[in-house]
Amino acid sequence: MAHKAVPLEPQEFLDNFLKTSCQHLLDTPPPLDGNPFEAISGAANMVESQISELFVTAVNDNQSIAHGLKMALSEKMPDVGESEGAKIDAAFFRPELLPIDGRPHWADQMVSVEFKAHGTANDPYDDREPGNDIDAHAVTRKQVRGQIIHYAEKVFEYQQRTSLIMLVIIGRMFRFTRWDRSGTIVTRAVDYVEQPQILYEMLWYLTRLSDEALGLDPTAHRVMPGSEDHVQMLQAKRAPAGSPDIDYLEGPIDEFPVADAVFKYVRENFARSLDERFPWYRLEVPHGEGTRSFLVGKPTFCAPGMAGRGTKGYVALEIIQSRVHFVWLKDAWRTHYDDVEQEGLVLQQLNKAKVANVPTLLCHGDILNQLTVTPKWWERRYQPPMSMTVNTGSSTSPSAASSSRTLVDPIPMSAKGSKRSFSELDDDDSPEECPLRLHKHYRLVVAEVGLKLSHFQSARQLLQIVLDAIVAHREAVLKTDIMHRDVSGGNILILPQPCILPDGKRHIKWRGLLLDWELSKLIPKKGEKSRARQPERTGTWQFMSVAVLLDNSKAIEISDELESFFHVILYNAVRYLRSNCPSADVGSFIEEFFDIYTYSGDDYTCGLKKATTMTGVIPLTISTAGRILKFSNPLDDLLKQLLRWFKAHYAVVEYRKVLAEAEKSQPKVTPPAHALSPSPPPPPPQFYALGWRTCEPAPQSHEPPAETDPLSPLEKPSSQTENDAALLSTHDAMLDALVEAMKKEIWRNDRATGDRVVPDFKPKAPLGPVPSASASTMKRRKLEARTCGPGLPLPRQSPSSTRPQTPTRHGSMR
Repeated sequence: MAHKAVPLEPQEFLDNFLKTSCQHLLDTPPPLDGNPFEAISGAANMVESQISELFVTAVNDNQSIAHGLKMALSEKMPDVGESEGAKIDAAFFRPELLPIDGRPHWADQMVSVEFKAHGTANDPYDDREPGNDIDAHAVTRKQVRGQIIHYAEKVFEYQQRTSLIMLVIIGRMFRFTRWDRSGTIVTRAVDYVEQPQILYEMLWYLTRLSDEALGLDPTAHRVMPGSEDHVQMLQAKRAPAGSPDIDYLEGPIDEFPVADAVFKYVRENFARSLDERFPWYRLEVPHGEGTRSFLVGKPTFCAPGMAGRGTKGYVALEIIQSRVHFVWLKDAWRTHYDDVEQEGLVLQQLNKAKVANVPTLLCHGDILNQLTVTPKWWERRYQPPMSMTVNTGSSTSPSAASSSRTLVDPIPMSAKGSKRSFSELDDDDSPEECPLRLHKHYRLVVAEVGLKLSHFQSARQLLQIVLDAIVAHREAVLKTDIMHRDVSGGNILILPQPCILPDGKRHIKWRGLLLDWELSKLIPKKGEKSRARQPERTGTWQFMSVAVLLDNSKAIEISDELESFFHVILYNAVRYLRSNCPSADVGSFIEEFFDIYTYSGDDYTCGLKKATTMTGVIPLTISTAGRILKFSNPLDDLLKQLLRWFKAHYAVVEYRKVLAEAEKSQPKVTPPAHALSPSPPPPPPQFYALGWRTCEPAPQSHEPPAETDPLSPLEKPSSQTENDAALLSTHDAMLDALVEAMKKEIWRNDRATGDRVVPDFKPKAPLGPVPSASASTMKRRKLEARTCGPGLPLPRQSPSSTRPQTPTRHGSMR
């Protein structure tokens, strides 16, 4: 969250976040009788535990301060079952929920408190440089800042929050911080022993704030043990007597399931979410003029990090007239800019146009008027030009910014294996122009609860699922002019569906579902220019095309999206199917092809292996001795065919680019028409129940000798190259290729084997040095690369610092 901290004077913080929200505003603190913090006057010579114990006693023993909140220490033991063992020093709690076991109780904290020993080395912020950013740069101070970011992240992970107030005590100094999904507001450090009045007043108002003023979401109602909601959730863990859940594996079935039947994996995932160590909630979601309510437990998916969308996904329960309905509920802080549509409105258009293989919208909407406020305070503090204000929607500053799942398939909460160091949590290397995005709270509910793509059972099944997603993408483009713009492995789910095969038999078939349309965009009509709607581009790094990674200002085209689908196939095939790539090398292949990035100028850009493979400089090889990657089944021919098309595509694009530049310097010279006009693609085939009906592949034409255009130093692409490149201008040829591969009868090494990345895989080297930069683009790309791993032009290589972070095959939901 580098440069996302906005400095504020303590009095400003008091006036704007404590007094204005206080229900007791007509009351004023009684005069201070003595110094309640006198016992801590020697804090400069005390250890943290001494300071924390004396401070908690001083607050709790002062009846004027400790009105509606009480403090409890938690510095020695984490919560039972807390996977990361996180433990903050102390927190304020409502008196009825005050813990007595010395654990953090993340679910119940109202205000978090962290203690540090006296000294600037332990202060995460720096007041000594007026006019500059408040984030301190020393390594130890960055580590402390990373630590408190992690604690704020924990509170948001457990609770339904709009913001969080945190008190940081550094010996005799204190700071208040306020966190939301855009950044942090931080007060100047004050000596509370010398100046007890200001801390006394701030605590007096703080302990009288309502739950909502303290940052709890009023549309999220805590489900307490023994309540009616609690009982209903426990009952829904098991199928009712006489109505067993249906199996979801592909195969024949005796009869079609009834309309409200539940697949086993759906109920199993809901039951798994009922973790007693996490709070359960009844969440309200807008629906027309009213709301609908859904019961949720522990999120199945929770995006890491503080700044950003903070997406959580739930298998949610809705009970209508005593009937149980399981749905998928997405809770996120969407970017709030002009012309950026809610994802639900996009789904409405897709559903209305009957686009196949996309989620079915049930309800959605912004939650009250819950907006992040840190960007407003950043503007007040730094007074940027009008063209740089947050909600213009007109900036063209590009960035490979985080998607609903950051830049990589997010790690499910049950599978967070690699820890980020606290210094890595803080990204703090260069100044920014306007670093803060404005976010608005949003919820979306769809009917389908799917399986993660990594659950596919065979290579052919993988191709069918991806084919279905391409069909969804194609229909969205043709029927609604909507481009998805974030094709990734995490955005394709498996949906088991009952169907009747051509022979009349009933089957459960696994179909693909293309979801997460929040980054989609209307395709500009002919003659129109694409307008940037938010300051930064978003996407999923590992699956972005070489062209987009090399030029993040590039408008997304069908060819880019088809390349992303190619990367989805390759990634999952290498990771979960048998091949000549040894298991010990699978992690290295994924790291080198998908995660590694290079650094060019002021930007992170495409990794060498991905760039050179997709442009045809080198073949698709595994890490060991440069051997060609082989699966010994029709996947080999498919990948080879698709790579030939992409090689042709990049050759034609580069030739046209060079030719256009040459034309600018010699405007009177006109190249032959055939050099700019590729052959038209074949007519689109028809879609049938299980896939794509293809024509026979056209015979390979003889390639004439390559010509050289006098304007271009490059060889003019052959007619065959231009024809191959043109195949990527629509979806049809790739769909044909997938079906042709699936139709082949000889499929060996077809079955999925489980995750082939060895559990103890370690990257070859730590994250490389980060040069300075001046654009906000750089800051977010660096943060995302560290969070998810990297990826593009070709100067210095910098590998990822973590194990490839695709969800494991444990659990069903994304």
